[in-house]
Amino acid sequence: MGRDRRHGMKRVPTQGRRKAVLLRLLLMGGLTSSLAACTQGQLTPMGATLMGGRHGEDLAAQAEALSYATLIADTRGNQALLVMAHRTGEQGRDTYWQAGDRATLHLRDGVPASTSGFEELLLGRWHSAEANSGHYRVHAHWRDADGQEWQDVATARLTCEPARPVDHPLARLTLERCTERLDWKGSNTHSRGEYWREPGSLRIWGGDMALWPDGPRLRWQVARPWWSDAEDTGRDAGQTNLPGGAPSS
Repeated sequence: MGRDRRHGMKRVPTQGRRKAVLLRLLLMGGLTSSLAACTQGQLTPMGATLMGGRHGEDLAAQAEALSYATLIADTRGNQALLVMAHRTGEQGRDTYWQAGDRATLHLRDGVPASTSGFEELLLGRWHSAEANSGHYRVHAHWRDADGQEWQDVATARLTCEPARPVDHPLARLTLERCTERLDWKGSNTHSRGEYWREPGSLRIWGGDMALWPDGPRLRWQVARPWWSDAEDTGRDAGQTNLPGGAPSS
């Protein structure tokens, strides 16, 4: 990663960073309070998972035993079962997931938006449409292990294959495999990610992507979903639900 990029990236206002830190503190505080009673006796399944779970047990088996919304994530060879700790935003589009070591993953519309508790942090990742039909922009803001902040923006295009059966931790589902190709402007690099989405509703059940240019890859699969069939997450909502709502050519 070239040093000259550090001078070309924009800084995020301090107020924005404070809001992000406050949200994380509120989330952590709420989890600590909700688990306080559990630590005095036998842990509930959710408490056991958040506090570390049962060592060595298969993650799909753990997810099967839980009635809570869960997903399995893998980054840098480390795999963990994450439990949904909080849901907010319009139509509950923002979900926050925690592992046993309290590392947190924030999904927006089923796609990674930020992380906390990692050596390198995704401070924000979001999408915006372009006038050119079939393309959109991906914005990334991250902090490296040295504490240096970076930003970059990519032109992206999503193409999807016909739906086919895919094995997930707790079910066999018929999903579209979509490939996202990104051309990052600031770093002059290219990356490629994959999403598995449900036809019609466009709900994203999993993915495999680099969180930022030349960054660590994150793979995730929804084990037990958090949505219900009564929720409208179809193509009307997809106008702002990129990449789920992006054209599939």
